[in-house]
Parts: sequence; structure tokens; C-alpha cells
Amino acid sequence: MTKKRNKLTIRGLLFTLVILMGALGRVPLTVNAAEDLAVEITGADGTPASVTLKDADGDGYYEIGTADELYAFAAAVNGGDNAINGKLIADIEVNKNVLASDGNLNGDGSNFRVWTPIGPAGNGFTGTFDGAGHIISGLYINDDNTNYVGLFGHVGTDGRVQKVGVTDFYFGGSIDVGGIAGSNNGTITNCYTTGTVNGTRDVGGVVGYNSNTVASCYSVGNNYYPATYYVGGIVGYNSGSNSKVQNSF
Repeated sequence: MTKKRNKLTIRGLLFTLVILMGALGRVPLTVNAAEDLAVEITGADGTPASVTLKDADGDGYYEIGTADELYAFAAAVNGGDNAINGKLIADIEVNKNVLASDGNLNGDGSNFRVWTPIGPAGNGFTGTFDGAGHIISGLYINDDNTNYVGLFGHVGTDGRVQKVGVTDFYFGGSIDVGGIAGSNNGTITNCYTTGTVNGTRDVGGVVGYNSNTVASCYSVGNNYYPATYYVGGIVGYNSGSNSKVQNSF
């Protein structure tokens, strides 16, 4: 009789545990709000400026709605906060008419605000950047001695970039040049580019060098000069057994 009661008791405890786990599974996970982050940047007029990134709705993402906030986000990542999250809350125009009608650079670029890509090679971006369907236009960088050039320089492992369009841009560099990222070891999804990329090796409309995932992306109207090898409309060079390009054109 004792053994039977013990079995019933164990079964009852297990049943109670299952009920509790089911109840816990219905409790929303708590998201930690990101603390305000003050960042020093060079403003559009060339003078120092201080920008404070904020997580207004407490979802763990810094809200980016102006060019200065975009530059501040890049400066924060490049300064060591490479795992922070950001989301666009508006379309952003950095420069106007970066490209001429033929896709070439409009002028010599001296009148454009220069872009510094998010996440250099040694400090790849490992957070999430959610474009939320918005567009970033008018980014400009032209330095043939620079590698890892794009909206992002390098997206590291666990990094995610999604739902952003990059238009009217000119990205000129050397190795690993792409409209969304110069180099990707993370996941890039639902993004598109319409602009010009210019490099010598590993040059792509979306990603220059890819070693993970590019999915549901497209690129239109990019030029690839004077690149001589590893050039592609989506990805310039796709490397490794884990690399893949899906549902893209």
C-alpha cells in the first residue's frame, strides 16, 4: 500500500509541475529597457556634438529617427558597445543627390557628410538593427584604403540586420564593400539597396563578403568598379559551409 501511495504522490507532483510550467509559459518575458546613452559625434557642420540615444518605449532598442542619432549609434558600436540594439522610427536622409542619374558620384564628394560604417572588423556588430521598413538615404564614403565598407562594416556572429532600405548612396572602399554590410557573419534579412558600391575585391550590392545568412533581400542599379574579382549583385563572395543566400534578387 505504501508503494502505491508513493507512486500516486510522485504522479501528483509531476502533474502539478506540468501545470506550473504551463502557467509560467504564458507569462510574458520581461524586456530590460536600455539606459540612456550619451555619445559624442561630429555634427553635419563639422563641429563636435553630443547626442543622447534613448529607449523611449522600454523595449531594449535605441530609437533612431535623425541623421545625428544614426551617427551616434554607429559611434557607440564602434566605441565598444557592439551588442546594443537599434531601430529606425523614421526615414533618414543624410545627404541629398549623392548619385548622378548614371549612378556615378555626383561631384567630388567634398560637400557630403562622410559616413563611418557601423562595426569595424575587430568589433563587429552583434546586436539587432531593425529598420522597421524605413529608408536610410544619402550615405557617402569614398576611401580606397578602407576595408569593410557599407551601412555596416562588419556584422558579427549573432548580429542581425533587418527590414531596412539603403538608397542614393556611394560606398567606395577597397576590400569587402556592400550596400548593407561590407562583411557579414550574422543574419541579414528583408533589406534592399539602390546605390553604388565601388571596390577592388569582395564587392556586392547587399554584402561584400558573406559567411552566414542573407535572405529576402534585393539590390538594384549598383555599379561595381574597378572590382576585378569576387563581385556579385547580392553577395560578392560567399564563403564557408554555413553561408547561404535565399529568396533574393
